[in-house]
Formats: sequence, C-alpha cells, structure tokens
Amino acid sequence: MGGQDKGWIALASQPLVSHVLARLRPQVSQLQISANRHLEEYRTLGFPVITDDAQWQGMGPMAALATVAPMLADTNGYLQLVPCDAPLLPDHLVRDLLAALQKNPALEIAYPQCGDRPQPAMLLAKCSALASAAAYLASGQRSLRGWIANRASQAVPFDDVAAFANANDPAALLQLEHRLSHDA
Repeated sequence: MGGQDKGWIALASQPLVSHVLARLRPQVSQLQISANRHLEEYRTLGFPVITDDAQWQGMGPMAALATVAPMLADTNGYLQLVPCDAPLLPDHLVRDLLAALQKNPALEIAYPQCGDRPQPAMLLAKCSALASAAAYLASGQRSLRGWIANRASQAVPFDDVAAFANANDPAALLQLEHRLSHDA
C-alpha cells in the first residue's frame, strides 16, 4: 500500500482499524493496539496503544508478541492477535479458537485455516506461550509461521475464506469495498 499505515486507509468511509475493532471488540474482554507510528491517532480510538520494544522495531507481528510477553507473563489468559487490515473477521473467531485450546490443554496456540490457507496472523495464544517470542527474535528469526511451528499449535478450520481477506494492495481494498457494499 505504498508505505501507508494500513490501519488508517479508508474502507466504506471508515479506517480499516475501525472495522477490525468493531468485529473484535465483542469477542474479547480487553483490547490493546500495537502500533509504531501515528500513535496519537490510534490513542483516539480509546484503547491502550503499545509500541514495540526498541530492540524489536521493524520485526513485524513477532515484535508485538515479544513486547507484550513480559506484561502477560503472570496471567493464565490468552492473547488474540489480528492485523489491522482484516475488516471482515468472523464474529466467532475467538470462540472457535478458544474452544480448540480448551479441548486440548496441551496446545499453546490455535489459528484459523480456510481450506489450505493458514491464517497465522490471527492466532490465539496462551499467554504462557509468548515467553518464547523474544528468544525466537533474538535468534534472528521473524516468521510468525516459523514460531508457531515450534509451539504446540493447531489449525482450526473456518469456512468463510472472505472473512480473512486483508487489504494488502489497492485491488484487495477494492474487493473489500465491493463486498461491504453488497453486504449492506
């Protein structure tokens, strides 16, 4: 998207981040935003904004996980990760991922999969699993998929591929706009 902050790109007259927040908010007890630019704008949304630790800056979603891990180390909770450019998240995302984790207590991470398309950027992780994120980054690795592969994880099937569509380029944004106008 030409280096733009995707969270603030308009879709149906609202920033992408507003669509994501509207979908995710009813599914979680707390919400925090991970951002490294436009911090004041993100703060206007009414949720805490966390920036990546300096040592992890520019390292993608793994940096966010490594940054929040110490904050969540003493909890028995879960962290739901979602990108700011996926405005059609299913309203049962957290419920279905949590059900998989609760069904098999040995699992640390559950993530959606549509057909043969895994969606690791929308994982639900036990907070205890996040402790390994910093060591993973320190070893030179950055891949969310690679980190998940080294954890007790499970893909959870979802039927609606479109629910996981994200605005990676102008054509994808146009498709999302078309879908929202037809759903309205």
